[in-house]
This record gives sequence, C-alpha cells and structure tokens, in this order.
Amino acid sequence: MDTAHPMTSSLAEIFSNTADGVLGVDQDHMIILWNGAAERLVGFTAAEVIGRPCSEVWAVRNRTGCRLCGENCTPMTSARKEEPVEGREIMIHTKAGRPVWLHVSTIVVPAGAPSLFTMVHIFHDVTRQVETEVLLGKVQSLLGGDGALPDGSGMSPPESASPLRVLTRREQEVLRFIARGESAKGIAKALQISTTTARNHTQKILAKLGLHTKLEAVAVAFRYKHF
Repeated sequence: MDTAHPMTSSLAEIFSNTADGVLGVDQDHMIILWNGAAERLVGFTAAEVIGRPCSEVWAVRNRTGCRLCGENCTPMTSARKEEPVEGREIMIHTKAGRPVWLHVSTIVVPAGAPSLFTMVHIFHDVTRQVETEVLLGKVQSLLGGDGALPDGSGMSPPESASPLRVLTRREQEVLRFIARGESAKGIAKALQISTTTARNHTQKILAKLGLHTKLEAVAVAFRYKHF
C-alpha cells in the first residue's frame, strides 16, 4: 500500500466488504483506493488502477455526453474549497468497453491540512434506471404535450372506463410525476417522501394496473390524460 497516504489502509479496510464500489483519489487526482466491488462493477483490478490519474480510468461523462473528469473536476473543486460534494449520476465505460451509469456519493476525508485530503467516491449501478428515464423522455416527445399519438389516436376514453380509478389519491399523484419523466428521487422530493416510498408507490401502481414497466405506465397515463 502506498506509504504516502497513511489513511489509505484504514479506508481500504472500512470499504473492503461493501456492496457498493469505492474509488479513492488524493488531492492530485491519483487513485489510491479501489475496492472489490469496484473491480466487479468496472472490470479493472486494484493493481491496474492504483497510482493512475482517475481520468484515465474513470473518463466520466454526464447525460449530455460532456466529459467531467480532469483538471476541471467539479467534486475536486468543491473539496478544495471545503464545500459539500453533491451526489450525481455519471456514465463511465467498463474495462470491456460497456457503458455503465453510476450514482456516486462522495466523502472528503481530511488529512491534516486543508490542501491534503482523500476524496472517496461510493458508487452503484443505475444503468437500468437512467435508460428507463431516457426512454420516458422519448415517449413523452413522441406523444406530444396533448397526449395525442402521432396517428391521432390519442383520444381519451370515457372517465368511467378509466382503469386509474383503482389507484389511491397518492398513487395517482405519483403516476402524474412518472408521466412527466420524474425519477424516484424527484418524486420523493416533490411529495416530501422517501425515495424508497416513491419506488414502492410505483411498484403498487404497476401491480394494480397489470403493467410491467414505467414506460407502460406512461402510455396509460397519456391515454387517459393523467399527466
């Protein structure tokens, strides 16, 4: 283990058995920590990444395709200013070249001086969630703002025939947010509930309506003008 980073051994021990991947970098962007879950998620072994600049391994991009790693790294800038580092969703490529979306939470561990610290990124795979949200946006664009399908068949059936009557008032609220493309996190924030509760509401909506995916829920919501 690199003796230039005396806290690395302790951090490695703390995060060694976590289900989430962990990437630790020093103030110079060099990787000093890479746990077993990170190896499984990304494909690189610790021996392959320790001591390398994180931008060589991470190559982070956002949803618009903009590269986020390098000297203009926002989390690093925040850490140097001793400001909180916000969680975010990023896209990386595994060792095999497969694109993967990750949700990353960051902890800044001080090392005795403001200019010295270890930045620990804790991450897990959210690829399916992000891809679903992207598809939801495409469905919304396809349907258009008035809920009409491109062939003009988007007329709303009579209210008495709506299957949405089986939903509780809160579930109908959640369905409206789903139809607008909101994530579970966004729904939770809007309704002042936990993200877990928002996901539970979504699962109940799908079960009650006999659906399997959020995309199907969006189609039903637009058909019955519930958005």
